[in-house]
Amino acid sequence: MSPDAITRREFLKSGSAAGLAAGLALHVSAGMAAPPGDRKLRVGWVGTGGRGRHLLGHVLKMDNLEVVAICDITPDNLDKGLEMVEEKTQKRPEASGDTPYAYRKLIARDDIDCVVIATPCYWHTTMYIDCLKEGMPVYGEKPLAITAWELKEIQAVRKQHPDVVLQVGTQWGSNEQFADIIKQVREGAIGDLWDGRFRRYGDWDGFKGWFTERDKSGDWMLEQAVHEFNLMYWLTQTNPAKCTAVGRSGIIPDRDTTSFYTALLEYPDPLKNFVIRYTHTFIEVPDFDEGGWSYKVVGSKGGANLTPPSPYIQLRDKSGDNGGKIEAKGNAGDTYEHLANFFDCVRAGTPDKVNSGLASGVGATTIGLMIRQSVEKKAPVTYEETLADTRKPPLPSA
Repeated sequence: MSPDAITRREFLKSGSAAGLAAGLALHVSAGMAAPPGDRKLRVGWVGTGGRGRHLLGHVLKMDNLEVVAICDITPDNLDKGLEMVEEKTQKRPEASGDTPYAYRKLIARDDIDCVVIATPCYWHTTMYIDCLKEGMPVYGEKPLAITAWELKEIQAVRKQHPDVVLQVGTQWGSNEQFADIIKQVREGAIGDLWDGRFRRYGDWDGFKGWFTERDKSGDWMLEQAVHEFNLMYWLTQTNPAKCTAVGRSGIIPDRDTTSFYTALLEYPDPLKNFVIRYTHTFIEVPDFDEGGWSYKVVGSKGGANLTPPSPYIQLRDKSGDNGGKIEAKGNAGDTYEHLANFFDCVRAGTPDKVNSGLASGVGATTIGLMIRQSVEKKAPVTYEETLADTRKPPLPSA
């Protein structure tokens, strides 16, 4: 940084944010002097385990940014992340991770423009909140939260810090083909929504470590299935009124996560006739024809197939062009595009332009929480019952 450059903290104290013209249409974070624009972004990194290194691999392919600091409390993960950056750039980032809360020093730095966070799920909400309070733009892994209590906390903090760029790592939010089909569905292309048919069939669960512990991962309906739930919320823009789910754990040794479950999601007016069926399993047999994933929605005028890699709409009336089939337009954006969208928003200071903001994160997480609670209670649950849950994540003392 230039010696003359105003720091984020100095700007906050000076109150200069009020002097920016509204006509610039730039959202200036509580602690940022100005959007970085076209200069090289200085990126901080928290978490370089498997997912963190996957994200890091994408970022190291991007121009005009550099990863300047990495924090991870697991020495092996930290070393691997540092080596990845050094091998690509011939520069070794600053390293930290001596305590569980060491990341707080990193996100408080004035010379870092934004951070990427990829840590175990039970840390997510706390880290998001800490970034918001610091005015630090953040790309964080999904899920946004693993408890209803956390959802309430982060929404309250977000109201106090609305101008901080925040992207939730549900990367399908940057898939233009999904966006095109969902836009058409929401505009009435397939008529009234009736029947949602979603599934994700995974191979035998072999995950290790915190993935196997429900109180740390949130269970599979939060750690993984929020990708599907993000699509459901994107389609409906509302929360289910009621969830009935059944599942089983204890099938696979050395874990208390749910090995398979099926849920029925019922929606309120004006979607009172819409029911989504979702099945998620980690006990699939190799080469079964119905394996993998499938995401379909049926309405009064036709249906939408959101299953990758080629989403499309099929109308009941096949007399038109292409037999009533409407293929998706745009590119099939994924993790690289999602990260790029985040960095673009950081540069421009536009928190409202992220493809997966807080609202979608809350919507997707809420569905997962409803399903988990119904499985636990072995009974239907309402949206209101789910939000009343007061559990907190098992974080260590600061």
